Amino acid sequence: MKRIANRVWRVARLPASGEPVSPELFQLGDEAVPEPGPGEFLVRTVCLAPGPAQRAYLLRAARTGVADALRPGDVMRGRGVGQVIRSRAEEFAEGDIVVASLGWQDYSLQKSGGGDFVFSTRRIAPDMRPLSLALGVLGQAGVTAYFGLLDAAAMKAGDSVLVSAAAGGVGSVAGQIARISGARRTVGLAGSAAKCDWLVRELGYDAAINYREAGLGQRLAEEFPDGIDVFFDNVGGEVLDAGLAHLAPQARILICGFIATQYQAQVAPGPSNYMNLLYRRATMRGYVWFDYWDRYAEAEARLTSWFRDGVLHNCEEVTAGLETMPDCLASLFEGRNRGIRICRVAPDPCT
Repeated sequence: MKRIANRVWRVARLPASGEPVSPELFQLGDEAVPEPGPGEFLVRTVCLAPGPAQRAYLLRAARTGVADALRPGDVMRGRGVGQVIRSRAEEFAEGDIVVASLGWQDYSLQKSGGGDFVFSTRRIAPDMRPLSLALGVLGQAGVTAYFGLLDAAAMKAGDSVLVSAAAGGVGSVAGQIARISGARRTVGLAGSAAKCDWLVRELGYDAAINYREAGLGQRLAEEFPDGIDVFFDNVGGEVLDAGLAHLAPQARILICGFIATQYQAQVAPGPSNYMNLLYRRATMRGYVWFDYWDRYAEAEARLTSWFRDGVLHNCEEVTAGLETMPDCLASLFEGRNRGIRICRVAPDPCT
């Protein structure tokens, strides 16, 4: 009988300061499929979702603010959706579909019990198709956009909304939620004409601006003659500074990420237009979705309802093969992704 191997990506080395993600940081090997012990269950990976936090796990700092930093030799961390194929845990049965910290591998052992946002295991409806939705618009990307926009930024009907990295995983959902929730105007920032066209044509943004072209400040003034009420920022740096110059009174700026400067070797300077926070009586706050971990089901239910009603659109970009995971992660920092990046490791199981 042919031996079934477990393909595993392990950390080969940690990146130097400012070094981009590359396949050289990881090593792919074949290992034995583990056997579950008491209270454990074995999960076969179906899909993985690369995210910016996975780059943070490779930082040399002892803590990243999300979870312990990885070390050379560790299995590369990452959440995914999979099927339980063997179980010695009362809470999970063979055939269950779960979202968990599966890591970059074909098979992983999971333990019974609770866990925080990184290491928790959640059972999902077996009739969800594709299962990758549980990682995307109906999962972490959607939940991040949902609570960020409607709770942390307190967006209300009639607001004018700006979203940076609008063609990224979270941004592609945030703009849709703004539209669904009655925004007066929703404008996205993206890095190419093709992405801008996609935002307007497919996702319902009222307008999109290529921030790589000259005249970003002028474009923002044209799109927001009365100022920006809500700025959902995933980028930081010069894009954040440009948005701060065009705020409406009582504006809310949400700092969801700063991918433009987060991994630079040198510390990026702060925004020069921060005084507008005072002049416009605006509020700027940092936000991480796991602050709302205990309300996850609330967002999931609302997102699922919108999806079934056809007003929230799936915006996945799927790559096939576990071997592509390093490139999938790198694409997030190079502007090569469009929408929610998904790596399909195995077909959705039949139910």
